Amino acid sequence: MNTPEPDDFQKQLEDGPLQQKGFTSKLQHDIEQTIRQKERSKSKVKPLLCVAGLGTVLAVVLFFPWHTMHTQSEAAALEGKMMPAAVTVSTPPPAPISTALLIGLRTEHESAASGQGRVLSPLRYSTYRTMLIAPVRGQLQKTSEGAGILMPYKQNFWKIDSLTHITNKGESHYLSAHLADQPVKPERFAEPEDQEFNRVETLLFAGNQYVSIAESEAAWNGNAPYHADRIWVRTLPQLKEARTLQFYKKPVDKNHVSLMDVFGTSTSTDLAKMSSIEDNALSEVSGQSWTVQREPGQWVGKVAETPKAGLSRPDSYVLRNFPRQLPDKVVNHDDICCSWNNIKSSWPQAKDALTSPLDDMLVIFEGDTLKFYSYGQAPGSIPQLTLDLAPGEQLVMAQWATDHYVQEWIDKVGRYLSTETDFRPVGATGSAAGLQMETQTKSR
Repeated sequence: MNTPEPDDFQKQLEDGPLQQKGFTSKLQHDIEQTIRQKERSKSKVKPLLCVAGLGTVLAVVLFFPWHTMHTQSEAAALEGKMMPAAVTVSTPPPAPISTALLIGLRTEHESAASGQGRVLSPLRYSTYRTMLIAPVRGQLQKTSEGAGILMPYKQNFWKIDSLTHITNKGESHYLSAHLADQPVKPERFAEPEDQEFNRVETLLFAGNQYVSIAESEAAWNGNAPYHADRIWVRTLPQLKEARTLQFYKKPVDKNHVSLMDVFGTSTSTDLAKMSSIEDNALSEVSGQSWTVQREPGQWVGKVAETPKAGLSRPDSYVLRNFPRQLPDKVVNHDDICCSWNNIKSSWPQAKDALTSPLDDMLVIFEGDTLKFYSYGQAPGSIPQLTLDLAPGEQLVMAQWATDHYVQEWIDKVGRYLSTETDFRPVGATGSAAGLQMETQTKSR
């Protein structure tokens, strides 16, 4: 059956007077059929809308970032806790320092001008001082200071003094090692009486059993002047016994410690590689001559390249890097708290640094000052102690005491350094002057 169009209804309504009251049966039937058709079309659309709506709800459930609700709720709770302005964060005070540092320093000097008629050039020499830095009643202090190097050795303290022997022909600056509770014993030298002679021994490093010594000599070999340099590592007893004059008369000095003595025969491979790299027919890297040298934040080993044995050249050396870390028996406790780059970033003017074995003291060499910090102090904070350094003063020794040894060192070092003296050359002339020392007592 064809569905009547709405226009047909309109046309029938616009016809002339109705032939009966109300709608005709045909018109009523057509209207009812149109209504039923519209309702059927609506029922087809509703299921489609339901399916689409259900899909949308499901997508929201699956893809909604539920985890952010938990994070935001925690952040809101934390923000709520941090809101009160009355809450403040206090920085804990630095940890107290309980360690003591026995530090040895060296300063180089120019020798006085040569006397009339002198031919040999004077040699640079060094003076030394030792300080003990220790806590006293909770306050870090310099408890003692004195000339020379005072070092612990086994169960005792030893003293290394720099003494001067002057004649009208020249001068010798030499090192004297002795027990700290015994007086220094000046030595006598069998120097050439009719020729100029200058000699200097320099202490470069003092450990718990080894010391590093540089020797320089200006003298005459026949009718020709010469200048010679040597460098050694020795034990303290060897330093006490060693004294070589006129190098050219004693080309081999056995009174020293070689690298093989420290590292064993395995170091021969390293030395052979270094010799092959240099490839010099006039020199060698034997491992007999070497030293302990200070670099920022650490002690390092340096091996000497020397003229080959049998050559008539004067003694000399060039220091080369040695590819092994020094063992504890040479440098006891040589660790710093962090890398040197980290220290430089916090103290840009730092030249060197030390850290105590208990990590409670940090020492910064900055310009001509020593600054002592409690570990953990901010770089910009005020040091616990600041001490002045002489221009060009260099580190020779750093020995640490902990526990009950701190008070023991305070007592003993205070006794051994109670008289602070400087040993300096006196400009005396004539062979009768012999050995002379200038002793100057400093006021505390």
